[in-house]
Amino acid sequence: MKSKNWLLRILPCVAALALAALLSLSPALADEMPVPRSFDTLCSPAKGARFLTVYSKPKTSSEKLMTLEEGQTLTVLGDTGSFYLVDADGRTGYVPHEKAKLSGAPSADEIEEAIDPAAAIVDPIPFRKDLYLELNGPIHADRKLDTVYAYVWDERTYEVEASYILALDKPTDTISAAKLKKALNLTNIKGGRKTFVVQGSAEGKRVVLFRSPVYASFFHTGNFSEPVNVTDLCGMPNALRDTKLSTTWIQSPSRQSVTVDISPAAQAVLLTMEWYSLPDSYTAQLFDAAGAVISTEEHTTVFYNDWVALTPETCRVMITPVGTEVKLSTVRVYADNYSRHAVQTWQPTQEKLDLLLVSTHQDDEVLFLGGSLPDYAARGAKVNVLYATEGDRMRMREALEGMWTAGARHYPIVLGLPDEFTMSETQAESRWEKYDPQRLLVRAFRQYKPEVIVTQDLNGEYGHGQHKATVKMTIKGVELAADPAYDPESVQMYGTWQVKKLYLHCYQENQVVMDWNRPLDETGVITPIFLTKEAYDKHRTQQGSFSIQKSDREYDNSRFGLYFTAVGPDEKKNDFLEHIDWQSERN
Repeated sequence: MKSKNWLLRILPCVAALALAALLSLSPALADEMPVPRSFDTLCSPAKGARFLTVYSKPKTSSEKLMTLEEGQTLTVLGDTGSFYLVDADGRTGYVPHEKAKLSGAPSADEIEEAIDPAAAIVDPIPFRKDLYLELNGPIHADRKLDTVYAYVWDERTYEVEASYILALDKPTDTISAAKLKKALNLTNIKGGRKTFVVQGSAEGKRVVLFRSPVYASFFHTGNFSEPVNVTDLCGMPNALRDTKLSTTWIQSPSRQSVTVDISPAAQAVLLTMEWYSLPDSYTAQLFDAAGAVISTEEHTTVFYNDWVALTPETCRVMITPVGTEVKLSTVRVYADNYSRHAVQTWQPTQEKLDLLLVSTHQDDEVLFLGGSLPDYAARGAKVNVLYATEGDRMRMREALEGMWTAGARHYPIVLGLPDEFTMSETQAESRWEKYDPQRLLVRAFRQYKPEVIVTQDLNGEYGHGQHKATVKMTIKGVELAADPAYDPESVQMYGTWQVKKLYLHCYQENQVVMDWNRPLDETGVITPIFLTKEAYDKHRTQQGSFSIQKSDREYDNSRFGLYFTAVGPDEKKNDFLEHIDWQSERN
């Protein structure tokens, strides 16, 4: 493609939809499975048909070359307008449009690239569930094309979800994108990260004309596909096979352990668990085919979404939790091709933090602190979130999904205070008083030693009492964390700690303005605000009341004020870690 005028647009869409990137965007995703760079178009018998006849010419009266059975596919080479041109075991064949179903697969052959590196997308590309993908602008190629192909690739399932093929009236090197309007029916597209690809063919030789990351968000339908896994090849209690939190395996005197039997065909490398209620600890034992113990691991730190690495010899896993009223919701088993960005494999909270985001509730860190988490995670900073409250179990699930999506790989800190809506700061403080929240917060500051803290608005954004109480507690906590006379027990455990800077959302003095639209990588497409929107999509129970605000709007999540500094005033006024030597140890 040799034009900077290439635009992709979609009809008006829900506010939560946003642009996405499928390429690596942070060190945490460096081992992500590669997105296919090109695709083959495949055909098979149409739905309901048992076979598909391949003819020697584009006529049903011509010689029959072969019969394609249900489940078999052939590679499509082109389109005559009423017949698809196919590779029939080395011979050229034809199949009628109405008898064939198109699909796609990653190409095993190298396909020539014709993409202009200077070409850029200037608008977000959301998908809308009930519409077709609409394209505008010219497609320029460096040769005369006779066929155009289009694909949508899903990064969780590693499948082509939609494909389209268009035979051109005559070979040309300039194609109006209007020809592809209503090309891709998005009815069956699931939410998540995608790649959209346009390829062309010139006398059988194919080139990639356009490739772009896109994002489909259909939180209102609940239509989120699971990452590809091999769980169906494993034996386990049925209660663990679905993704419902409410369907659980419950530990009892007669059921002390969960056993997962793994078929060798699964080639499993990872087992994940989602606990409904956390055990105090658990033991994971791996067994080989002969029943011999391969390894025994005791996990004393337990995450709601936890995991166990498997060896190639593992044929059985036995999970034995310790605690009372222990419930396990879901188990998944993955082979090595699992989508790293989609499957949560949490690491323990960092021992020493560069940046700590103090958020009252699960979702405040994206709504009001904006691109802070994805921006600094992508830069390689040690950034994490502290939640003052612990909402219901679903909100914790959504919080972990959102943080993982934003680029976090270390488990958040949760004080566990009760979540309750009130517009009264006094009422919020009185309800929390018995938990001694100030001491809990100071201990977290001393334990994880954040250089910089960012928290919410003094006025609670829209006046939420718990928001205001959290900010007041954070301001006091920065002072007390450095005071050796406060809470001597935690001084003995962790020592005192001097936070270097404290920022408050929407604080009017010493303002800094963060650029959440700055691209995070060389593709020039992925931005902190996109990842913030993508993360907020995971908070499905909270949709409707709020949305991610653009700049210069109420609750503008790009504006903060430096409330306290021990390292002098900011000069650039666009970086929380200005004057903090956080990169030296990573270089």
